[in-house]
Amino acid sequence: MLTLRTLSLLPFLYALYYLLDTHWLPHQYVFSPAKLQELSKQSIALHGASNNTEAMMEDLVARLQKEYPRYVQDLKWDEWMFNNAGSAMGAMVILHASITEYLILFGTPLGTSGHSGVHAADDYFTILTGSELRFLPGEVHPTVFLPGDQNHLPRGRSIQYMMPEGGCWALELAQGWIPAMLPFGLVELLTSTMDAETAWKTTWFTARHMGAQMLQGKF
Repeated sequence: MLTLRTLSLLPFLYALYYLLDTHWLPHQYVFSPAKLQELSKQSIALHGASNNTEAMMEDLVARLQKEYPRYVQDLKWDEWMFNNAGSAMGAMVILHASITEYLILFGTPLGTSGHSGVHAADDYFTILTGSELRFLPGEVHPTVFLPGDQNHLPRGRSIQYMMPEGGCWALELAQGWIPAMLPFGLVELLTSTMDAETAWKTTWFTARHMGAQMLQGKF
C-alpha cells in the first residue's frame, strides 16, 4: 500500500528520472548509427558478392574497433548464443554492452519472425546479408530492408518483423536504458524454451561487458 510518505517522493523521483533521461542519458552514447551504417556498407561492398558472411563480420568488427577502439570487443565465435524473444529465434554475439548501449551481431540462416517488444531504447538494425521485413498496424504491404539499409525502431514503439527463409544477418545497436530490455531477452528462455544454458550465457556475457565498460567510465 502506498503511504503518504511514499507518495510525497513521487515528484522527486519523476524529476530525477526526467533529468537523467533527457540530460545524462544522451551524453553517454559513443556510437553513431550513421557511422555504423557507413562501416557496414564498406564491409558489404568488400564481401557481399562473395557471400562470405564470416569474412564480412570479421572485416566489420575490425572497422568498428578502429573507429571505437575502447568500446568494441573482439568477435569471439565461441560466444555466439541463441536469442528467443517476442516469439522470434536467432543467434547473437555481443560486441559492446553498457548501461546505455549495446552493439551486437544478430541473425539466423533459417529465417524467423516475431514481435519487436516495446523498449526504453532506440534500436538501429543495419542489414548485412539477406533481408528484413517490417510491418505496422494499418499497413497492407511490408517495408523491406536490404543489405546496407538501416531499420530504426524508436523507443516506446513496436513492430512485427520477419527475416525470410534463407536468413538474414545484421548489426544491431540499441541506445537507451539497456537493463530494462533484459527481461524481454530472457523471459522466453525461462518460461518457454527452458534453455538454462542460454539464459546463463546471456546474463553472464552481458554483465561481463557492462562491468568492463563501467571500469573505464562508460555507463
